[in-house]
Amino acid sequence: HGTRCAGEVAAARDNGVCGVGVAYDSKIAGIRMLDQPYMTDLIEANSMGHEPDLIDIYSASWGPTDDGKTVDGPRNATMRAIVRGVNE
Repeated sequence: HGTRCAGEVAAARDNGVCGVGVAYDSKIAGIRMLDQPYMTDLIEANSMGHEPDLIDIYSASWGPTDDGKTVDGPRNATMRAIVRGVNE
């Protein structure tokens, strides 16, 4: 899922194949964070704030169970990392 989302962001323009990425001259990177036996706010915050001087766009391609009943969002540290990325 993350690979598909990254492709939607960084797909080349004028490639003669299909769609254009929303940030077609961007570079992408994968940050391994989901290989833990559990997810914590700190792991998520560190991922969303990783190398902000090099990364312009973060894609959070994960979330709670997609059962139509579960709602979840970023916790405190993660939200601070997102706000810091927007403002700095």
